[in-house]
Amino acid sequence: MGRDAPVLVVGAEGLLGGAVSACLAERGIEVLGTTRRPTAGLLPLDLAAAPSTWRLPERLQAALLCAAVTSTAACRSQPAAARRVNVDATVELAGRLVAAGARVVFPSTNQVFDGAFARVPADAARCPRTAYGRMKAEAEVAILGLGARTTVVRLTKIIHRGMPLFAGWREALGRGQPVQPFADLRLAPLTPGFAAAALVATLDRGTSGVIQVSATDDVTYADVALRLAHAAGQSSRLVHPVSAAAAGGEIEHVPRHATLDATTLRERLGLEPPGPWAAVDALCETSESGRP
Repeated sequence: MGRDAPVLVVGAEGLLGGAVSACLAERGIEVLGTTRRPTAGLLPLDLAAAPSTWRLPERLQAALLCAAVTSTAACRSQPAAARRVNVDATVELAGRLVAAGARVVFPSTNQVFDGAFARVPADAARCPRTAYGRMKAEAEVAILGLGARTTVVRLTKIIHRGMPLFAGWREALGRGQPVQPFADLRLAPLTPGFAAAALVATLDRGTSGVIQVSATDDVTYADVALRLAHAAGQSSRLVHPVSAAAAGGEIEHVPRHATLDATTLRERLGLEPPGPWAAVDALCETSESGRP
């Protein structure tokens, strides 16, 4: 990756887009970030708007398409609106960027698979069981079809301290109150920083095709809650596991596993997949105020 032209980060105000922008900037790469909201320093680009309204920068070396409707609930309850962003607009944008000579990296998800098996290979047949996964799977196929200047990077769950679920657990446990995490819902958690590093490494290596980024093992949400209780100095008896499978229609799909085979990460990018506790323990770190 050179420094003679900027890199476009679509969705730079989001968690992943912000982490990618920071990673690129630290390396001295000029970043042009986009947002769908009026935000100082970012370019306006709303994937939900008509493509005729888009104004793309010229002379880009690459683009990372980090904007998406990522809420599984929103994708299920508002499929037309979500598909317009996650499939139609994203593929249209990728096509324009490739035609203009830019390399395109598309972050995707482990939800393109059903989670029946652990460490799913990158070349396994897609078999999504959620609306979000189906949209990402469709977009993957279309973007890879644009040629060798495209890369799909499948990511497992990215977690961070600001997520309402984990912030709520930390607050409750800190007060000695119980929490009810799912004992049968699994994740293979990544930090935003590691996910961003993998995306930037993809640009560095000029890699095409599919890269999979995953923690080495999956853990349950109950495991995460127990770790948070321990970090807060509280008894594990405050963690009252419940069943996601018994939650009715609240959970769209309960996979048996969340991990992806990250051989491509190690062999093509030179990065070692992290263990799951690296991201979980980052939830436990104290803030600047000194409170967990």
